[in-house]
Amino acid sequence: MLPHAHAALVRAVTACAGCREAQALHSLAWKLGLASDVVLATALLTRYARRGLLAPAQWLFDEMPRRDVVAFNAMLAALGAAGRVADARELFDRMLERTPASWNTMVTCYCRAGDLGSARLVFEASLRAGRSSVVSWNAMIDGYCKAGRMDAARDLFDRMGSSLPDVVTWNTVMAGYLHRGDPATAIAIFHRLMHIYQQQQRQEEHKLKPTTVTMATAVTACTQVGDFALGRRIHLQIRHQGTRTDAVLSNALMDMYFKCGSVDGALDVFRTMPCRPNLFCWNTVIAGLGMNGRGEDAVAAFHDMVEGRPNGDNVKPDGVTFVAVLSACSHSGLVPAGRKLFTDMLPVHGVAPRTEHYGCMADLLCRAGHADEAARLVRTMPGRPNAKVLGSLLLDARAPERQEDGVRLSEWAARRISELDVGDGAAYGLSNVYASLQRWERVEEHRREVSAAVRQGKGPRRKQPGRACYDLASSCTN
Repeated sequence: MLPHAHAALVRAVTACAGCREAQALHSLAWKLGLASDVVLATALLTRYARRGLLAPAQWLFDEMPRRDVVAFNAMLAALGAAGRVADARELFDRMLERTPASWNTMVTCYCRAGDLGSARLVFEASLRAGRSSVVSWNAMIDGYCKAGRMDAARDLFDRMGSSLPDVVTWNTVMAGYLHRGDPATAIAIFHRLMHIYQQQQRQEEHKLKPTTVTMATAVTACTQVGDFALGRRIHLQIRHQGTRTDAVLSNALMDMYFKCGSVDGALDVFRTMPCRPNLFCWNTVIAGLGMNGRGEDAVAAFHDMVEGRPNGDNVKPDGVTFVAVLSACSHSGLVPAGRKLFTDMLPVHGVAPRTEHYGCMADLLCRAGHADEAARLVRTMPGRPNAKVLGSLLLDARAPERQEDGVRLSEWAARRISELDVGDGAAYGLSNVYASLQRWERVEEHRREVSAAVRQGKGPRRKQPGRACYDLASSCTN
């Protein structure tokens, strides 16, 4: 009976979903006298570790009368996942037998901790011991990519040759270049991968078949470099190959179509998603409609999201959603809709307005000629407005009926900005206000003030060039 009980317990431990179930099975194993069995104990240890219960996992490991390499690897993985680098290394050094999984875990542990020097030492030792695998290479390359050391990552990638890298390796290198602001190189890597894949297809091999992550990374890179023709070809390739389209890939495709002005193309991707759209998908749709001047459609999409149309699966908005929909209102001049959405944020949707939401409202009101209302909103907002919010109040003030009010409002906003950050370029914005009114004496006076501030090290600073970056790593894994 005991062999049957043992097999049943191992299957039950492997399949159990929760911590209480694992603890109950652990108690049953003790009662049946099976707790000392290395296979069952290792299964329990692994289950505890996956639930983040390091203490019972450690206790179980310490109490095991006999430990094989699988048990050591399970405990090593548990310590690594918990960030216990020193304890993991101490256990690793105690191991009489090490499998490739042992070396992989130690390399990954050091990379997660940001200790790439120690990770590289373990990695090179695994190569000398002949116990490395593609997992170790991928972990080391990923560590370099996340640290921004693309030269080191590329050096390892090139050392792997043509046969060792798997699709995870290629995805990791592509994503690394994308995140470091080099989408052109990411596209070049993609082209190399597709060339090899097509050769393998002719030979009836499928080792390097591109994944959803591959395609999402490539589409995002096309969007960043503005190569929308290639992005469309990749979309056709996705359909032809039958690549699974998840939320991440759908978002990348929608973002590409919206940014190249093809609203219909983006909405077609949205409507044909095989999975139900999540919050990120809805935010992409709302923001994309807004940036293409479809403000009313963006507001309608927001209501569809929160009301669960058309499938009854409503999604709760977040702060990003409201930035998107309020910006859409601003670009399309939808003042009543914007007011309503802003007013309903906290009482209806449970999202407290933040500085960026006040900035969207100030921009909306100023664009629509409601500068006084915008000023009242900014003056009454909780906390101090930042320079971006106040910058919306630096009106051009060229309308004859509100020239003086516009100048006074611009002066007030500029003073508040200088109090927050004398290095902000808004000082030049106020000079432009005076110039638009041909008040040249104030232009010269203001420029003298700015020049004096610059000489004292307080003036507007040169801004560093920035770049846009889409972080696939936050939303997906290889």
